[in-house]
Amino acid sequence: MWDTLSKERRRFITLWVGGLVLVYAVITGVALRVVVGEKMASDQNHALRMSADRVEPGLTAPDPLPATGDYVPVTIGLYLDAIDLFSIRDSLWSGTFRVWFRWKGDRALDPAKSFQVVGARIDKREVVDQFSDDDGTNYQSVRVTARITKLFNTTRVPLDDHLLTIAIEDGARDGTRLRYVADPDTNMSSRLHVAGYDITGVRSVVKNHTYKTSYGDPRVSPGTRRTFTEFVFGLSIRRTSLGLYCRLLIGLFAGISLTLCSFFIRPADTSPRFSLPTASYFGAVANSYLVSSMLPSTGQFGLIDYVTGLGLFTIFTCLSASLVSGYYYLVKKDEAFSKAIDRSTRTTVCILYVIANVILPLSVFRA
Repeated sequence: MWDTLSKERRRFITLWVGGLVLVYAVITGVALRVVVGEKMASDQNHALRMSADRVEPGLTAPDPLPATGDYVPVTIGLYLDAIDLFSIRDSLWSGTFRVWFRWKGDRALDPAKSFQVVGARIDKREVVDQFSDDDGTNYQSVRVTARITKLFNTTRVPLDDHLLTIAIEDGARDGTRLRYVADPDTNMSSRLHVAGYDITGVRSVVKNHTYKTSYGDPRVSPGTRRTFTEFVFGLSIRRTSLGLYCRLLIGLFAGISLTLCSFFIRPADTSPRFSLPTASYFGAVANSYLVSSMLPSTGQFGLIDYVTGLGLFTIFTCLSASLVSGYYYLVKKDEAFSKAIDRSTRTTVCILYVIANVILPLSVFRA
């Protein structure tokens, strides 16, 4: 069939195929740059968050605390029992955990009463054990249930990974009066489970946290900044497989398949020829709304948006090719050129779309 086409027709097909390759390459490249770049930035932020002396981008560096002073060192540890709620859309998760304090000296210090979970609402706080030894060692253990605000990075959903943190500070005494020391016994329950994710690690660190206010305290000069020691427990989770990715996008992939199948229908049969991609287009839009309902309204493009956008572009491209093919078939009576347009579009789009939808998820999943 290629040999029967004129030189101008061959040039048209060549430019058409080359244009498709270029557009798909640009879209795929931009998507890879964004989602893989977000993965690298996320990993860096997680490392900085769990570092005792480094600062995450956009946050204020804490003021240093004096090496000596009249402060009480308090050993703090945490054991995460369960994650009761995990919601990316609502930007929160809820956990039940035990936190304990061990110190020497004044038993009236009572850190179990004054500690707070930063960026969270404590739903339940119950002292389950406490004692004081003759050698001056004091111990308190508290069971806590808290709802913790977490701004999830959604650019790689549903092939995402996250760092769930529990940050604890003493709400009454800053670092000049009380300083936390991380207990190496900090851990999690072996029964802990987050649906759809693997738990890849547990870490803890104590770092300084400076508040840019004196809270109106008349005992200090205006503009005084207070620095607290903050105990941070971090739980790393990662999506287990590509299963959810395929489930969320199966409607889109089915629509693309139907669209490509429409090229096997003669251009003269306009009703079925155009009804399949048209229905697929609206199905893809509906699938996009379904997936978007799982995510918060961040206004940031992510993996799902790029895959959906690529699918919509594919359907639009196939519809455009069908219009051109139908014109030459019905008006120009050039059946050979019409078939060449159909065949080149079907083959090129199919190959490029499959390649893009293999590269994108695998690059993110293995990054």
